Amino acid sequence: MEKLPFDTTNLDADDMQALEASYETVKKSFKVGLANDDVMKLKEFDVFSNYPNATIGGTLLINHPESGCYLTYVKTHTVIKTGQGPGAGISYYKCQLWASATLRNDFGRVIIRRETLVDKILNLVHPVELHFKDDPTFSSRFYVVANDPEKATLAMTSNFRAAIMNIQLDDFIIEIVNSTLIIGNIQLITPEQAVYLADFASKLSVIK
Repeated sequence: MEKLPFDTTNLDADDMQALEASYETVKKSFKVGLANDDVMKLKEFDVFSNYPNATIGGTLLINHPESGCYLTYVKTHTVIKTGQGPGAGISYYKCQLWASATLRNDFGRVIIRRETLVDKILNLVHPVELHFKDDPTFSSRFYVVANDPEKATLAMTSNFRAAIMNIQLDDFIIEIVNSTLIIGNIQLITPEQAVYLADFASKLSVIK
């Protein structure tokens, strides 16, 4: 087996197999290079707030003629207490895969995910969701919150929203910090997901 360019210490067999298969598939689909692990700063993104011990286990550059996009393997460490004392607990490591891209516009801070019934009910009581009057289909399908609604509305052009509408993933979350977008989820990595995320981020980086 080829040595993986990732930190795989303490990963279980399922994660190791998933990571290896995904890496091999991505290499066949894209021209891949290694990138510095500071490309994605975990502390800047709210999606990692529940994982204070998360670290970056490796970053791949997915080459693109105009702007780079990346696949970043995030390694999480969870400790579940089962009793008193420092050694009384279950500790395990898991891996997540996130694609990132540099966008053409400044969005401020934005979260996008599929809207749930709970979201719709809560928004009736505390309306915080961003809606697009000219795109009711998008607004009904996705839950969007932004710290600067005006900036986000201008940045989320019709081309951008169309790309989000075409996402073929059942479970995902997008977070944007200024002009850096990340997309992924916390499910077990699959080769198909890795290729899809890399392709999506690459296409999104050139949308105006």
